[in-house]
Amino acid sequence: MLKTLLFIIITGLGFQGMAQSSVQEILKEIEKNNPKLQAHQQYLEAQKLGIRSQNNLANPELEWEKSFSSQEGKPYEILVSQSFDFPTSYIYKNQIRDEKITNLQNIQAKVRQDILLETELICFELIYRNKQNIELSERLDNAEKLTRFFEKRLQEGDANILEVNKIKMLSLNTKNQLQLVQNKITNLKADLIKQNGGLELNLNELEYPSVSIEEDAKQILEKAVNADPYLNQLSSNEKMAAKETSLVKTNSLPKISIGYRYLGSGLMKETNGMKLGISIPLWENRNKLKQAKLMEHFRKEELSFEKMDKENEYEKLFQTFFSLKSSLSDYQNVFSEKKYDSLLRKALDFGEISGIEYLMESIYYYESFDTYLEIEHEYNINKAKILRYLL
Repeated sequence: MLKTLLFIIITGLGFQGMAQSSVQEILKEIEKNNPKLQAHQQYLEAQKLGIRSQNNLANPELEWEKSFSSQEGKPYEILVSQSFDFPTSYIYKNQIRDEKITNLQNIQAKVRQDILLETELICFELIYRNKQNIELSERLDNAEKLTRFFEKRLQEGDANILEVNKIKMLSLNTKNQLQLVQNKITNLKADLIKQNGGLELNLNELEYPSVSIEEDAKQILEKAVNADPYLNQLSSNEKMAAKETSLVKTNSLPKISIGYRYLGSGLMKETNGMKLGISIPLWENRNKLKQAKLMEHFRKEELSFEKMDKENEYEKLFQTFFSLKSSLSDYQNVFSEKKYDSLLRKALDFGEISGIEYLMESIYYYESFDTYLEIEHEYNINKAKILRYLL
């Protein structure tokens, strides 16, 4: 029977490898075709070029000056010069440049992880809705058979109109629930196609990916925090802020300008020579060091706060995960060992219970099974969020 097959699938006795492969293949396709991920990659490449261009030397200067004095032979002067920051500033600039480029990889990793996690959760909801679809389809088929059965008994005088109407109401409610679930399945498939840049994708699986959490929560928490791209981004920001402080201190030292000067005249002898200039930054760096130190302090505090917030988020996920795991195990034991729907139908066929009793017991069973599917879905959502660092 279809229900028996569903129970086998639910207990994880079959198709686990195939389901895992299917979800993984979808994630691979999304990573390759997602338009947001592709656009962001191009944006980051443009950012890298911009960062590399920031450390270029200042443009050389060319000056030409001419006098219109006839007594001096209308002299003219040509000056070519190049200015430089204090040499140690280029060391810090290069370090900041490298850290910024590294940080772009952290930003890209976060965008990628967010998109893949979003896609994985869409797949999980699609699996959940597919399970609902099978369950409701069987319920509707059973309700329609019951309706015909009780209408026949009503004609024979073995049933009353109240029983028939209640069975019809159950059939109508089940039909509407099934239609809503099928609409959600259609929308979820459309969401997958959108994630894939408009290219066709399909997932008709009835089992979640079989990924176990064998390590203890402390180990996973440590790995998840260390691999978190957002925290890595904030860590890079902290390092850059420290380098920015050092750079501001270096920029307080004089700048140097070196050049070549040529002087020509129709009467005087031509001369040439070198030019050496020093720029003393008395005003332009005012308050910049104080600002840099405040920013460095802020980056440290930001990283510390966000790390605690992330650890707190994972601790909540673990608490929910273990609670759902316990509930899920209890439901699996019940539904895999006792087939209440089959027992109820046998009791009805042998006249041990009335139609109303059968209906009430069936509704109780349906509600319990729906709760089981919901818990299973939430359990896998929490597990995916905990293990997102593996994406």
